[in-house]
Amino acid sequence: MAYGQLQQIRDLPPDDLAPVLPWDDFMTYVLGGSDPQLRWAQDHHMALIGPTDCGKSTALHGMLPLRDYVTFFGTKIRDKTLQGMVAAGDFERIRDWPPKKGVRPFRRAATAQDMPRRLLWPDVTSLEAVPSLAPIFQRATSDIYGQGGWCTVYDEFWMMVEILKMRQTSKILLQQARSNDISLVMGMQRPAWIPPEVFDQTRHLLFWRDNDELNLKRIGSVGWLSSGPIRAFVANLDPFQALYVNNRSGDMYRTTAPELRLAA
Repeated sequence: MAYGQLQQIRDLPPDDLAPVLPWDDFMTYVLGGSDPQLRWAQDHHMALIGPTDCGKSTALHGMLPLRDYVTFFGTKIRDKTLQGMVAAGDFERIRDWPPKKGVRPFRRAATAQDMPRRLLWPDVTSLEAVPSLAPIFQRATSDIYGQGGWCTVYDEFWMMVEILKMRQTSKILLQQARSNDISLVMGMQRPAWIPPEVFDQTRHLLFWRDNDELNLKRIGSVGWLSSGPIRAFVANLDPFQALYVNNRSGDMYRTTAPELRLAA
């Protein structure tokens, strides 16, 4: 990439192309508003793209109350945010699928109403345990696909696609799950690693600051939108600030989620 092209990426576009909105206004009038082009409907996918510790988990925690039924797929050894969500009573942690309710020997399969907000977070405290996630996640995904009406959250979508070898499953979900009122929420660190279907099939995209040239180039794949301003905004975002891009309407906003405080 020539120097002139690099400099063009660094030059910030006019502010009015992506106005800065306070978080509460963003949630009230954009994702939670009445405009059908902007609001996050049950059958809309969402992607949160940015490096570690940029604010993705904070923003996600602020957005999930818009969904009634959520299954969150956890993959890390430890995660203070997920632990805090469980401690606060926001989610019920389960380590296997299908989820069960009751006490032995009278345990039964939990319905969506029994357990509307599930954190599927198996024990992965050793490298040897990581491959065991694949059959558990596959069973969960298959059930959710058939039931419909769920919001599924993958905090590390790249792990699902590459490490757990669920690329074909992810493509089917991206292309077909919306027809059964299923929304995918995908967290990922590097746009360069993202399957192209993510940009094609996802309406709501949130980017955090990134200066990696390969990642910025991949951001140019966002549907029909002009890639230059998007890449320039992403390269110039403030710390913890996100650029929201609506892949259908073309609307863009910048916003920052408030600091997340959860129980230890």
